Amino acid sequence: MGYRIAIPTDFSKNADKAARFALDLFSGQACRFYLTHTYTPAFFRAEYLLHSPGQIGLGDLYQERVMKKLKKHKMTLLKHADQQHEIIPHAAFNSLAEELEDMGKKEALDLIIMGTQGATGAREVLFGTHAVQVLHKASCPVLVVPEGAEAGALENLLFPTDFKPDYEKLSLKFLKYLLEKPEVVLHVLHAYTPADAEPEREKGRAQLQELLEGYSWELTETAEGDIVGAINRFARETPIQLLLLVRNTHTFLENLLVTPVIDQIGLHARIPFLVIPPARD
Repeated sequence: MGYRIAIPTDFSKNADKAARFALDLFSGQACRFYLTHTYTPAFFRAEYLLHSPGQIGLGDLYQERVMKKLKKHKMTLLKHADQQHEIIPHAAFNSLAEELEDMGKKEALDLIIMGTQGATGAREVLFGTHAVQVLHKASCPVLVVPEGAEAGALENLLFPTDFKPDYEKLSLKFLKYLLEKPEVVLHVLHAYTPADAEPEREKGRAQLQELLEGYSWELTETAEGDIVGAINRFARETPIQLLLLVRNTHTFLENLLVTPVIDQIGLHARIPFLVIPPARD
């Protein structure tokens, strides 16, 4: 099996679009897709209180209903899949982030692909609550797909980086899959700081250049300290169809998820957003 990919769904229109985006993105590629729905303990308790406390098997009954919906959804998606795609319905009594973390280990997931529309009525929130939790916790790369994104439109990928990560230890399988497409170019954006002279940063720069050898990529360097401004300026000159970040604590990504930056970086709400977890020793 080439790729193992979890596709969370809440059976919404946007989740369905994200699932179809995943199938299109991996067209012709052997994949096992886990169509995943979770029902949380909080929801279970709420439903339990609406019934007799003595009722037995309520969780099992709910899982049975969910599995029926997942199987029906699977049959719809199979109409858009190809012969190399396997779709496995998966329902669990757990929070989404926790379940995907467990699946990442048990199923050796290569990627999570999920849709998001952000929090209803809260423009300052870039992603919905579930997406934020998954982005913070997942041990494999997460691709967040906004409404309206098209898999066939991916050409220019933007990767802001400070050369700090140990790139050789990062999960780059999916990124390399994208870069193998002849139309795709990776734009590495680096905001220069005095720390770049440190041996760790110089090692990271050399590491990344070696890993990208043979692929189409370009390096843009800027003295602008505001990475948000640098991204916006770059995007005005070059249309971007995917933004890539490595997840580290206390970084630009943290600010993206918890501060009112929607008006500063409208780009992120309109294009797929790929987050790669930090290296693990």
